[in-house]
Amino acid sequence: MNDLELEITSKAYNDIEIISDYIAKDNKTAATKLVKLFNKAFKTLCRHPSLGKSRDDFTYLDVKFYVVKKNYLVIYRIIDNKNLRILRVLTAYQDICSIL
Repeated sequence: MNDLELEITSKAYNDIEIISDYIAKDNKTAATKLVKLFNKAFKTLCRHPSLGKSRDDFTYLDVKFYVVKKNYLVIYRIIDNKNLRILRVLTAYQDICSIL
């Protein structure tokens, strides 16, 4: 199977920026490493989109969740078996049900 093409929504970019800025207040190196980890996770998901899990307890939407570094959730959808769209990148501390 070929890798899926990656699409990242503006909301997901904004999520990453908010998370990174928050962490960078105390540790810029850690913030940079986390952004790199997110990008690595996106590439992994493009190669292996089935790694994520559906979460009916969070949403009825046709999306999958992938955990990054224990406290971060990448929320994505596969489009036409060709594209992997990153919808959001949230922390486990957020009210995920109300955000989605």
